[in-house]
Amino acid sequence: MKSKSVLGTNGEEKPLFRYVLYARKSSEDVGAQAKSLPDQIKDCLDYAENKGIVVVDTLKESHSAKISGRRPVFAKMLKDLEAGKYDGILAWHPDRLARNSLEAGMIVDMVDSGKIKDLKFPTLEFTNDSSGKLLLNIMFAMSKQYSEHLSESVQRGVDSNLAQGKSGGIPKWGYNRSEITGYYEPDDNFEYTKHGFEMYLEGHSQREIIDYWRQNNVHRMTKLTRKNKNIKRINVYDSDSTIGAILSDPFYYGILVQAGQQVDLRKILPNFKPMLTEEQFGEVQAKRGNLKKVISASVKAIDDKTFIPFRQLMRCGECGNFMHVARSKSRTGKKYLYFRCGNTECKREQKSVRAQVFLDYFYNTLEALHFGKKEIDELRNNLNDYINVRHNELLEEKLRVNAAIKAKKRTQGELAQAFIDLGKDAPEEAKKLVKEQMNECRDAIAALQAERDDISAKIYDPDQVREILEELTNQLDSLADKMKSADSWQKDQLVRKLVTNLEINNKNEVSFRWKKPLENVFNQALKNRTRFGARDWT
Repeated sequence: MKSKSVLGTNGEEKPLFRYVLYARKSSEDVGAQAKSLPDQIKDCLDYAENKGIVVVDTLKESHSAKISGRRPVFAKMLKDLEAGKYDGILAWHPDRLARNSLEAGMIVDMVDSGKIKDLKFPTLEFTNDSSGKLLLNIMFAMSKQYSEHLSESVQRGVDSNLAQGKSGGIPKWGYNRSEITGYYEPDDNFEYTKHGFEMYLEGHSQREIIDYWRQNNVHRMTKLTRKNKNIKRINVYDSDSTIGAILSDPFYYGILVQAGQQVDLRKILPNFKPMLTEEQFGEVQAKRGNLKKVISASVKAIDDKTFIPFRQLMRCGECGNFMHVARSKSRTGKKYLYFRCGNTECKREQKSVRAQVFLDYFYNTLEALHFGKKEIDELRNNLNDYINVRHNELLEEKLRVNAAIKAKKRTQGELAQAFIDLGKDAPEEAKKLVKEQMNECRDAIAALQAERDDISAKIYDPDQVREILEELTNQLDSLADKMKSADSWQKDQLVRKLVTNLEINNKNEVSFRWKKPLENVFNQALKNRTRFGARDWT
């Protein structure tokens, strides 16, 4: 479809361009900085109707424009403009199109080359000449400067609070923050949370710790947010990721980590009460381990008298319940481990089965895993892609929340000034209204800071993870030997790191799934082997 033309008031033929309406909203646009998507579209359509602009398509996107290459709708729009599907762009403001130098330069270059014949903005009059292009470049530069200044200002605030031993958001489990000083102090859940660490060191499973915390009503309190209109009580989540974050947080021995930085609360806050010592925290991390430690057998296992492997891991294939794990002795006095289904209503004929049945199956499965260079490279690429995507998602999410905090603080400052401007003689109703809005801003900021803290706790060092994965992929062909020679704790950890959905049915047949992103490559490698016939390894 080509552009049509119409006659102007002087009788000259003028082109009738086809415009694509592009509306973008990101969390950086909180408050009055930019309108919501429906408002942007309404303003643009009203403007188009008044100016006689032909809008042939409407595109919406909810992504930040601060970093280039992260807006698929925007990228597709530029390709369609190059292909001649559209002649121009209609957007609410230039900052909807770009807040980074690369994509701003792409827009200007396409205008120069005629691939974009015109730009229209309800908030700005653009003319396709040297003056209009100069104005467009200035607006893009201002948008980029705004985003960068926003991040810098937020970071300064974070650094200042961190240096004082303070952090925002929901307090850590077992602590609250003093309303007077803002510093962490133990709350009613302190001793229960602390006992959870002690249980872990004694060899209890994460499920047992969560159950203990639930029985003792360990909880935190949320703040008011845009989504949560009321303060809510949060109990310990029924999730391995939640207890994993607690057990791996150095805060509990005195190191507060935020935004990639850390401060030792033991040095700057004499009254701070750690939940455990640094040595105990190190023992917890050694016990939790990681793939590198498990494979290299560099971590000493917990005493067999206190540690029983495979707890809360094996399910009964008949009823779906977790099977109990216990030790026993044979008639000859030989010790062995067994699984038992404790469900009295389960139709399983043989309630108990020796763990060796599962171990033999798992040893055979690992022995069947033989990888060539091509398969190793494919696995590494899959793992790296998985790591990069997740890491970038967390960083972008944190940036979004930081921008929202900055915008809320700006609104809070405007409300404070408005309250001062009211003066003593202002109606009490007006003062009350402004105060309520200020309180809402304060609570919203606290909730956003809590969200940011949770995101920060999930952000990891990609290089460290890649190092672990490199160690894993280098030793794939020796996994069976590592498993056989490992002690009980290392066997337990290796199984937990590699597989999920572990079951054993009434015929003592074992089944499981490899954890992602190992699943596809491992299954393909096993499918290509004939060593164990047509056996189903998944």
